[in-house]
Amino acid sequence: MKSKHPILAIATIALATVAYSQAIVGITPAVDYLWLGAKWSQIPRYPGDVGVISLSYYLSSQYVDVSVYIDPKCPYLTPLETARLPSAGPGVVTVNLRVLVNALNVTCPINAVFDAAYKVVGSALTDGMEKVEYDSVYIPPYPTAEISTRGVAYIGIPSQLTLVIKSPYALTASVAVQGQGARILYPTGLYRINGTYAEVPVVAIADGPAASLVVAMQARDWLGNPVALSYTVPIAAAPAPPPVLYISPTTLYINRFNKVNVTIQLPVNADGVAVVSAAGAAAPQSSFTVQIRGGRGSAQIDVYPMASVVTFTAQITYQTLGVSKTEQITATAATQQSAGGAARVEVRPSRLISGVTNNVTLAVAAPGPFNASVSVSNVAVDKPQPYYFGGVGKAAASLLVTPLSNQPVVISVTVYHSAGVDQYTVNLPVTSSSIFTVLPTPSIVKSGGNRTVVLTVINSGDVVVQKAVVTVSPASGNILASTYTFQIGRLAPLDSVQLPVSFIIPATYSGSVALTYNIIYTTELGTTSTAQGTIYLQALQTPAVNITNISVVPTTPEPRRTFYISITVVNKGFTPVTNLQVEARVPRGIRPVTSPIYFAGQLDPQQTTTIPLSFNATAPGQYQIDLAVSYTDQYGNYYTIPTTLTITVANGSRFSAAFPRTGAPGAAQQQSGANTPWVYALAPVLAAAVAGAIFYMRRRRTLKS
Repeated sequence: MKSKHPILAIATIALATVAYSQAIVGITPAVDYLWLGAKWSQIPRYPGDVGVISLSYYLSSQYVDVSVYIDPKCPYLTPLETARLPSAGPGVVTVNLRVLVNALNVTCPINAVFDAAYKVVGSALTDGMEKVEYDSVYIPPYPTAEISTRGVAYIGIPSQLTLVIKSPYALTASVAVQGQGARILYPTGLYRINGTYAEVPVVAIADGPAASLVVAMQARDWLGNPVALSYTVPIAAAPAPPPVLYISPTTLYINRFNKVNVTIQLPVNADGVAVVSAAGAAAPQSSFTVQIRGGRGSAQIDVYPMASVVTFTAQITYQTLGVSKTEQITATAATQQSAGGAARVEVRPSRLISGVTNNVTLAVAAPGPFNASVSVSNVAVDKPQPYYFGGVGKAAASLLVTPLSNQPVVISVTVYHSAGVDQYTVNLPVTSSSIFTVLPTPSIVKSGGNRTVVLTVINSGDVVVQKAVVTVSPASGNILASTYTFQIGRLAPLDSVQLPVSFIIPATYSGSVALTYNIIYTTELGTTSTAQGTIYLQALQTPAVNITNISVVPTTPEPRRTFYISITVVNKGFTPVTNLQVEARVPRGIRPVTSPIYFAGQLDPQQTTTIPLSFNATAPGQYQIDLAVSYTDQYGNYYTIPTTLTITVANGSRFSAAFPRTGAPGAAQQQSGANTPWVYALAPVLAAAVAGAIFYMRRRRTLKS
């Protein structure tokens, strides 16, 4: 129907010119009636919407009591009215008819009927006319889209996201992106898309966890009218991880300069600068500048400890994608007296874990026999205070120390030996007891069936875990799972181990799934502690759409005759599917009678639907038709079920020309049934002829005898 619009315009102008010239000259019109075609004046927007079709005619005379209507030959159009005109003509007559549309992107054959009761001839009325015109109406698609986002936006930091745009039909539009609870850095103008799938890169800064993108699309419908579409798409927003400050060594000596390596790691790949200062120590300058390139910066500084604990503070300023950000982080280092006396004291480990029992080893070396006195503050100790031990040359003692808070632990050691008395003070920083990070992979699983999730256990602390026992069990009754117990060996800081866990999720469940873990571990310090936590997964229901039956009527098609393919689809899942459609790709020799793309829309769970398609074979042979059933679930995921159907087109019988070329299934049976009375009518005639021949032969024999 699209190609007829320019022809209709040219024909209208030509006919108007002819009519005008005939009126001037006074001759009889050569064309009494001419069908100019059908076109859309208002296209429908969705299946079930109402559209308006315009029918145009050229009439050389005036007709009275005119009725105009359409008779669709497909299930896609339903006429809603018949246009009745008191009179029509002469000239070009255009009639608008409202129709109900049941599908988009399909072609529907129609009969356009023009029925006039009378014709005006001079001052008299004569019989009118009835004209039936065959035409095909293409029902165009209306611009629509499904939009989702991919990626995570960190709050306060520019983050790269991907805007995914899907459309069941080819869509040409200009896209503008704005933020709701977020600031958009790119794109700042219109982004052009064309096709059924497009990805738009977006750079956004989330201002809070409830951030979303407002997508405005400018497109045009089949008639060229502008169409404005607007969508609000939520984005995944999360707090940005903080920068990290590393210092080495973690134990400094009092009363002398120490070279300290300072390393700063940013959460993003950005450039910046950090100003580092040390509290509780003297330095050649009050602060140090560390240049950061590619998210990482390091420097070496000299400090002279003057307190029990030295605190390093880094003021970090960096830029990412034109946005400046300033953060402040700290790190502490323990101090001990320098080995300036005759005795030597070594304390292991260099830091303690709060809330657990730590095995602290004191190693003392001194000339000859010696005795040592040990006092510990801010902790609970298994030995009396002060604690004494001694030896000859060197000796060691072990203390079980439990920090009562996060305050540094102060250990005072006094060594009595033959050369005199040496006093040492060691300050051990205390860290949190939560040293494990547990991450599930994947974090989103499908409902229904046995699922396996790999738990990655990361040692996020700064001590080595010598061994550990991990127990994983379900936290709620919405899944069926047993309790898993794993034994892991040595795990250095930032090392990880992967533990597979399987469980069964009911097919009807959708939501969060909680697993609890309990880790009993022993560090290389000899301390034993427990870490507990909960892991949350998301269970998503997915549809289970299958093709249950494909039937061909007739089973053996004949050339130049219409055959029908019915595809039965069932949703065996527990969630509805949308945008269900069937697309057929036909080879050379097979021509579709209706559109090869059938849009069925939504299919509810535990329901079936049958989709009809009709084709025509031009020659006998064997053909393969590729069928593709596609749909989307409630989360916007796209699915496709491909299948191939083999059709054998047989040679037609020699009397096939007597039958109609197209028709619904069973037309041949109806034709055969219609010919049956002729057979019954000829039977008595044939019987009478045979009886007459027999009588004639007998009479002739009698005369001869």
